[in-house]
Amino acid sequence: MATTIGQKVKVATWSVLADRKPQYVLVGEVDLVVVRYGDSVSVLYGRCLHRGALMSDATVQGDNIICGVHGWDYRVDTGVSEYNNAEALHKFSSVVDTADDAVYVDKDEIDAWARANPQAYQRDEYQGLYADLHGTPEEPHTGYIRELAKNGLKNWGHHGKVSAMGVPLTQMPCWNDIQILTAQLARSTLLEAEEVGSEIVIGPRAKKPLTLKIPLFVSDMSFGALSEEAKTALSKGAEMAGTGICSGEGGMLPE
Repeated sequence: MATTIGQKVKVATWSVLADRKPQYVLVGEVDLVVVRYGDSVSVLYGRCLHRGALMSDATVQGDNIICGVHGWDYRVDTGVSEYNNAEALHKFSSVVDTADDAVYVDKDEIDAWARANPQAYQRDEYQGLYADLHGTPEEPHTGYIRELAKNGLKNWGHHGKVSAMGVPLTQMPCWNDIQILTAQLARSTLLEAEEVGSEIVIGPRAKKPLTLKIPLFVSDMSFGALSEEAKTALSKGAEMAGTGICSGEGGMLPE
């Protein structure tokens, strides 16, 4: 059955379209990938569903087009992934007109798809065509890297982005970790009105053990990273709370 095309837009020259060599084309606001396989052609949505990489940079292996970044696969003829059928690149209607030596798509169809699936890529910006709009928790700094690549340090100052040295909050113990009442498994718990000792001794077998009134400690922030006033204030506060403060790995005050 012949494919009916409304508003025709040429996306490739048939005689020069190499077999199984993905070709990029932009129609409206939608990135497309055109793949010839034998005497047939597929026009698919041109970005991998994983991280938005351009499928025109992919390779065709057998019946599949394989994303060049993370190896996600899609059938050339349908756009459906053999690995996970729920993942599929949208396939757009297309025709090969040998008289015109052209591959055509239906611009009305593509525009309708774009309205239902808005595309956020700013292709005129620096590396906008290759922007990763997805990101993952494992790569939290890609946005900052793109900002530096685009604007240098003009938005941050000559030192670049500055923040306190420390352990990421997500890797620190939380109250749920601290308040595990394992004592209930061995002995009865105390009533809420009874006093509970919170003293802790670090290095009880050392020559000079460190005794704290509370099991909390002010983290490492050296003089230099912090001002003299800030270090002094934190030290006095730690002493009043019955705990200590780490010197950090930088300078130290005479006190």
